[in-house]
Amino acid sequence: MKQLITATLALALLSGCSGMRTTDTTFSTHAENFNLLYMQFPGGDTQQRAVELMPEGAQITTLISNPHDNTSFIGVFSRIIGFEYTSINGQISK
Repeated sequence: MKQLITATLALALLSGCSGMRTTDTTFSTHAENFNLLYMQFPGGDTQQRAVELMPEGAQITTLISNPHDNTSFIGVFSRIIGFEYTSINGQISK
């Protein structure tokens, strides 16, 4: 039981992150949540967190996000135990 709790905490702390990578003309942002029995770690909307990281003057080329709903099997299953993520790629205007 102790190992299960330790593993769960480790996953929750490692998976709840967001970040950005840029070059001269492109950018990529991401945000993740770890879900366990409908609790989200660190919580919040991953798409909103990823958009907030975008640089000024950026145009979105690609936005990828997994289901965050209760109307599909994948959405429900990932909310019980799984990961929620959003990834945004695009161009930076000069």
